[in-house]
Amino acid sequence: MAKKEEILKKLEEIPALPTNASSILQKIQNHEIPLTDIAKEIQTDPILTSNILKLANSAYFAGPKRISTVKEAIVMLGVNRVYQIIIASAIFPLALKPLKGYDLPAGELVRHLVGTAVISELLGKELNVILPPYTFTVGLLHDIGKIALGTFLEAEVKLIIEKAYNEKMSFEQAEKEVLGIDHAEAGAFLMKEWHFPDNLIIPVLYHHDPDKALGEYQLVTDIVHIASNICIECGIGAGVDGLNYNNNPQSVDRLGITSQNVEKVICQFLSEFNSIMENIEIPIGRE
Repeated sequence: MAKKEEILKKLEEIPALPTNASSILQKIQNHEIPLTDIAKEIQTDPILTSNILKLANSAYFAGPKRISTVKEAIVMLGVNRVYQIIIASAIFPLALKPLKGYDLPAGELVRHLVGTAVISELLGKELNVILPPYTFTVGLLHDIGKIALGTFLEAEVKLIIEKAYNEKMSFEQAEKEVLGIDHAEAGAFLMKEWHFPDNLIIPVLYHHDPDKALGEYQLVTDIVHIASNICIECGIGAGVDGLNYNNNPQSVDRLGITSQNVEKVICQFLSEFNSIMENIEIPIGRE
């Protein structure tokens, strides 16, 4: 069996999102369903309810007002925020394990996903760009392909690093040449298996090659591409591949981003990130 076929087979074996989470996400996208009905369904899941209230009460999501019910969370935060929190609650358990192939300790992938999502929104504000409401969700999902590729990468990582260095190519290019697939493609495949919409799948697929994300997906892909690199620059998610990613020059030009913009975003991010992570239980340092 070819390496890529073996990896795709492994991806198919990754558990789907919990049934209740998938059902709720579908209902949220159906604008004809009353918010009270959505709130009632969320409340049938104690763990999901707890996660939503915990994250909803973090300073980044809600601010000073205390939120005590799911219905209040939906009213105060809006449907898009609740959608994002449900996505986070569903995927984080899959992303908590250490990824030895990428040299990421337990919880570091989650930190990078959250960090990239937050930076994406901060970057949009700094650049005075109106981002689609799903931008944060793309940030939360952009590197989930690493969950499945970690095991395969562990056996080939030395060859991939040598290839990237000797042939002066990016890590994901070397990853694809050696494995037949890179983590962006693996993530997009996994999201298709989970029946996510194209506005999430396309930016994830091209987050290392934003020029291919044409039309309505270009802006989000550019933003998440830059945000992921800024997050790594902050030391979050910088595994074995972290130092071998560069900003796409065309993305920089399209966004009109400057070093001053990046510095401001980093300062804002570092002041808010810890308060967000305090509301997410991550087994940092465990093997």
